[in-house]
Amino acid sequence: MNQVMQWNLSIDFNKKNNPKPNVPSIPSGVPTTPRVVSTNPRGVSTNPRGVPPRRPAPRGPQRERLTSEAFLRHTKPQENTTLIDDPKKLIKKGEKPVRIWSLLGLEQVGQCLFIEYDKDLIIIDAGMEFAAESELGADYIIPDISYIKKNKAKLRGIVLTHGHLDHIWALRDILPDLDYPMIYTTPLTLGILKKTFDDPKEAAKIKYKIIDPDVDLLKIGCFSLEFVRVNHNIPETLSISIQTPKGVIFNSSDFKIDHTPAIDKPADLAKLARIGTEWVKLYIGDSLGADRPGWSISEKVIGKHLDDIIKNTKTRMIIATFASNVWRIIQIINSAIRYNKVIFLSGRSMINNVEICQQLWYITVPAWFIRKLSSEIDTLPDDRVLILSTGAQGEEFAALTRMAKGEHNVLQLRKDDTILMSASTIPGNESAVGHMINDLVVRDVNLITNDEIDVHASWHGYMEDHKLFLSLLRPNFFLPFYMPAAERYAHKKIALDMGMPNEKILMPNLNGNIIEMYDDVVLVSNERLKLDKILVDGKGKGHLSGEYVIKARGIMAESGVVSLIFKIDTKTRELIWNIQIESRWFVYSSEVKTIHTQIVEFARAKYNENIKRRMDIKDNLRVIKEDLGEFITKIIGRVPMIMPMYVYINRDPQAAIDLAPEEAIVGMTLDEQGYDD
Repeated sequence: MNQVMQWNLSIDFNKKNNPKPNVPSIPSGVPTTPRVVSTNPRGVSTNPRGVPPRRPAPRGPQRERLTSEAFLRHTKPQENTTLIDDPKKLIKKGEKPVRIWSLLGLEQVGQCLFIEYDKDLIIIDAGMEFAAESELGADYIIPDISYIKKNKAKLRGIVLTHGHLDHIWALRDILPDLDYPMIYTTPLTLGILKKTFDDPKEAAKIKYKIIDPDVDLLKIGCFSLEFVRVNHNIPETLSISIQTPKGVIFNSSDFKIDHTPAIDKPADLAKLARIGTEWVKLYIGDSLGADRPGWSISEKVIGKHLDDIIKNTKTRMIIATFASNVWRIIQIINSAIRYNKVIFLSGRSMINNVEICQQLWYITVPAWFIRKLSSEIDTLPDDRVLILSTGAQGEEFAALTRMAKGEHNVLQLRKDDTILMSASTIPGNESAVGHMINDLVVRDVNLITNDEIDVHASWHGYMEDHKLFLSLLRPNFFLPFYMPAAERYAHKKIALDMGMPNEKILMPNLNGNIIEMYDDVVLVSNERLKLDKILVDGKGKGHLSGEYVIKARGIMAESGVVSLIFKIDTKTRELIWNIQIESRWFVYSSEVKTIHTQIVEFARAKYNENIKRRMDIKDNLRVIKEDLGEFITKIIGRVPMIMPMYVYINRDPQAAIDLAPEEAIVGMTLDEQGYDD
């Protein structure tokens, strides 16, 4: 017999039938803040095994008894009655804030931030930024860790969200300076990090703990961390919920919402929603894609298009993509094996990442199907050759660029080869990519780009992805992050459209700005961490503001360089013989003799004039340099880099003994030391 249970629920909404409880109520718009249930000396609750609880109970005003009136107030949009003209009035006397400091992420793509409270400090990611054209010759930019180096005793560890270079690359440069602190990450991210080190002995010094986002709750100092799987274009990408003494900070990392990922699991929206119900004080959100309407395209769609193209291509095929786009690489390899093609890898980063994926069983195809690019491609039928290459950004020495120019040492392109560009152009690379495409087109190859068919999807969410994150997390305060101003302000507009008050959206514009989180308010501090751009140039590092190198390269690139060697008698300080002049990229061959003669005559006259005034040699050359700048401007309309140098000539052997100890036999002006007076 079927049994039916029926409930009759009657709710009386009259205030007289629902008296308020005799406890302080929570004012509308004021969040409760976390409290500690029982504490150890570090102030964090733990069980006998030393593991923090999954989620601390709230503290502050006692929670209301659930009545119909309380329920309606809970579901009603918050009236931000606590917003005041000066948020600092909400700070309690003597209250210490949690501080969030951005070292990268407010002025460019890339991330490095650290969170500090009292005697504990953690770093979230440590990436790099590609150097702009204005940083001539520099390879990339890394965070300025001067403050962290001064506070190494506070550093409890570094947490990595995923293996992209804009989140991990700087570690190869900064870990030695920080004495190799503990790194918390996943297996793939750790494998890629180790490959960034040129010296395996240095990589072996890395101290690490592997985390499982589905199981682990991590306690680092006074911070408790919980991880949420999200979608990106690389496995093991994590968002992080960070329980601090002043509330929860949620860091999205890079993300997209993909309900039908080709290989990965969908984002853990259930955990995300649960964290949102437990009151997120501050949401730090990836802003890339916030200016693009709709949803980001699913990788499953891209995979289907790639599979169809690989299946139907009967010529040699070259697919150019980012080596960091691991999911795309796995899709391509799986499709190639399905149609009996052999994959040849081109590019060191491509080879490294595929090897790591094979070691971790992300790629499980027979090993003989994947090979390094070599002349072996000529031994196979064209329809069985698929080359997976880096170089989709038109980099000068990348494999695809050299193929396009006919300068590759292994592969020469042939008519009807198929080249597929499965990547978007990074802003700033448009010119290089355009030149490479022109070089490919004139070789009469079959070129496929994202303009013809969707063969690339963004790794980041679009507007609707961002709306879903905001609606699930329901943060009290919001910091758009990871991008230059345009995307961050687009992200802000999304939050405003969703009803978030302008006063609760934090918009600092410079790296080094400090976010302070108190019990009752989060604000941008008036204090700012003074940062410099740290340029990595080959194996050298330098501060942009204090270095003359980049400025000097700019001058030489625009106007060339002129060097003058003054041969000086050690005793009389008189000039001996002619001033020797050399120039590069300065004047054209038809005018070099005339202009060189004018410069030498001017410099000789100035030197003799100043020496009669008993002017010191170095001061004399400094004055000559200044005067030469004005003189050269008059005769050719621009100023090169001018490098006056001097050589002491010892016509009298005894005179050399009389030289002051600080005077070298061969000397240069202060230009050599990086000064520009």
